[in-house]
Amino acid sequence: MSKIRLGVSTLFMLILLSIFSAVAFAEDHVPTSTNPAPGINVGDVDNFGNQSTHRTHGNFQNNTNSCANCHSTHNGENEMLLMKSGEYELCMSCHDGTMGFYDVTKSSGAGTFDDSHLSSSMHNVDSDLLVKTAPGAFKNTSTALLECSSCHNPHGSPNDRLLKEVVVGSTNFASTLVNGVTTPVPVGNKTISLDLQDDPAYAAINALTGTGGLKITKSNGPKGSTTYGGQNDKIYYSQFCGACHDDYFAKRNAGTTTNPVPGKPSTGTAITPAHTHDTYTHTTNSSSQGRSCAACHYAHGTDATIMMDAVGNTVADYTKSVADGGKGWTQEKAEAYMKDVSARGSSLKKFTNTAVCFACHGTSISTTIDPQYLGADGRLKGRSKIK
Repeated sequence: MSKIRLGVSTLFMLILLSIFSAVAFAEDHVPTSTNPAPGINVGDVDNFGNQSTHRTHGNFQNNTNSCANCHSTHNGENEMLLMKSGEYELCMSCHDGTMGFYDVTKSSGAGTFDDSHLSSSMHNVDSDLLVKTAPGAFKNTSTALLECSSCHNPHGSPNDRLLKEVVVGSTNFASTLVNGVTTPVPVGNKTISLDLQDDPAYAAINALTGTGGLKITKSNGPKGSTTYGGQNDKIYYSQFCGACHDDYFAKRNAGTTTNPVPGKPSTGTAITPAHTHDTYTHTTNSSSQGRSCAACHYAHGTDATIMMDAVGNTVADYTKSVADGGKGWTQEKAEAYMKDVSARGSSLKKFTNTAVCFACHGTSISTTIDPQYLGADGRLKGRSKIK
């Protein structure tokens, strides 16, 4: 009996050691051209016989091994042979930080899916929400669930960050009115090109892959240059968002005598045509600074730790010591300051409360702004963060 107990104990210890070894491997993994991150195994030689790491999503080579990172030929856990039981579970098996890069629970150009802090709001892709319930969904009647693949194509896309060409909801209406002009919702067109820069934190991986393979990049948002037949990347970005939030993208037209504001419930009371009016909004149909959805909102989500105030400071800035240019606040004090108290919540905003309004318009409505908060252009420093 003692031998059996010893055997069981030994086996248990071996299991523990293997678990700790796996954790250590994930933390101390040295990237190689065929194994850039734990659990990710890709080809090493491209179709031209040159060394170049394949991408996990799309741009597959004829000798690809990328399929096996997500699908199991004989033991899939759903009808798509995914290695996890659902889409969210599969995506998060890498993008929760396990893969080492593109951790969607941490701050990035797209925001964060971390809901552990104050003022958290996000596109909740694990909630069984229907796309048609999006705020500002007017013509959009899609019955599809909001998932990662609502915006991203896991098998590749000509758009940066695997953003889809045909957005969920965009097939429900052919066009929308923008500044009085009928504008087609982009279906099957290159929608968005982002300003992507190599991430210096992953120089080791980027150096392995040459010019044709995996590159870990940081996004500064939609590019500002005019491209694609005279259109602009910022405009296409807003059209992308407007495929679901179509009422926020469309021009407000004059209402009727019983429904003065199009898209809103009827008042039930007849009024004279003289009182019929338009409503107004910040247009997103422009390449100007601050005129795309991405200027004010994160695509994934936000919380108090990554939001900014009107001078562009974050919680991290205020918790720095005075010697390092901060205020020396505690984390608790800084988060309380940055907390969004808006009635409708933080709404994926990059700026807390309505600080984005003050960042742009502060100097035109206030004459008592401390000069230390102004940039070289005489405007509040936060305005430079509104792309």
